[in-house]
Amino acid sequence: MATTIVPSDLIVTITEAYTLNGVSYGNTMNKTYASNGQVSQRVMSIASEGDGGTWTDILALLTVDGQGEVVKADYKYFRITNLDTANRLNLRVYNGSDYVALGVSPASTQLFMDAGIDSPVGTGAITLADITAIAGQSRHATEAIDVEFIMVTA
Repeated sequence: MATTIVPSDLIVTITEAYTLNGVSYGNTMNKTYASNGQVSQRVMSIASEGDGGTWTDILALLTVDGQGEVVKADYKYFRITNLDTANRLNLRVYNGSDYVALGVSPASTQLFMDAGIDSPVGTGAITLADITAIAGQSRHATEAIDVEFIMVTA
């Protein structure tokens, strides 16, 4: 297949800047993910936990590209931001048999940049290479929330 897409590098820059009593603290970290050819970015609504315990599928990592699905072997970077200013986002990161639950505070972001996530005792480690699905849920009993994510793959 002929394509006009030229893979390029994703450069992630995180800057911390904090001043306490006139003393500056912080740092800038740059990380480059080389030769990427696909990006998915979306704003979407996430159902509340009061909707029958519903989890909203955000992303599936499988063996082929498809609607809401990316090739797991090509995964490089995932960032999700809770756009709600009052309600927490529950995230469920699944590897096919076990999951890790994470909370993202209002107006906060969760990054998945490298392999390795601590998981509950007895479940073993879930690495980014193991992830098969990411789902979300509003922590509020009745209010849905909005999130924005970006996913970069090779």
